Amino acid sequence: MFILGNFFYAVGYVLRILINLETTVIVIAAILSWIPQLQFTKLYRALRDLADIVERPIRRLVPPLGYIDITPLLAILLLVFLDKFLVQSLIDLGLKLRF
Repeated sequence: MFILGNFFYAVGYVLRILINLETTVIVIAAILSWIPQLQFTKLYRALRDLADIVERPIRRLVPPLGYIDITPLLAILLLVFLDKFLVQSLIDLGLKLRF
């Protein structure tokens, strides 16, 4: 059970890192979207592509509210929920199986 506990703990920890990275990318891409000169740079395009991994499915479900895009906010809320529910459950299960 020790090996299985370490596996669950490691998977949870890696998922937590990926979720934090994706949240940071979404925030940076949203801030850069307010600066029109940066919207045609490779950096912005790369950040936008990474942010769209989570935002694109949400955009299909949530209609736009005029000129305000609430998709980044909803994506961050979804990622926080996944982190606190799924990832924390994996980490807790891993710790419980280790001892």
